Amino acid sequence: MLRSVLLTAFFTLLGVIGAGAQAAAGFKATEVFKGSTTIKGQALQYPATSQPEVTALLVDLEPGGESDRHQHPSAPYIYVIEGTFTVEFDDGTRQSFQAGQGFLEAVNTWHKARNLGTTPLKFMVVFTGEQGKSNFIKP
Repeated sequence: MLRSVLLTAFFTLLGVIGAGAQAAAGFKATEVFKGSTTIKGQALQYPATSQPEVTALLVDLEPGGESDRHQHPSAPYIYVIEGTFTVEFDDGTRQSFQAGQGFLEAVNTWHKARNLGTTPLKFMVVFTGEQGKSNFIKP
């Protein structure tokens, strides 16, 4: 119940800010992503917790770089700022996203983040998780 109230209040506030932003001089808001399913087609679900926590990270990944193999308990939102972000799953399939694209990464699915390009990759990742619990599951 508390989670529903908090989420409703949060998204209502975002709507008010967005509506006011369009009327403000010199302020421009551009929607970069809106979605309800992950890149694997999983329905978006927020963690059921009484201790929610949002974590935002800016990540730099050099050409040829990759993350450790991992998965997430809830879908992180990723926005690519520079370069090309490639998600590689254990079955060898890949999905790539260019600068300016956003997506919801898969849940409970083993994968790596990779920079297969020749230029640095910079992206922002936003986790909706639980206080005291990791947003990453590693083998």
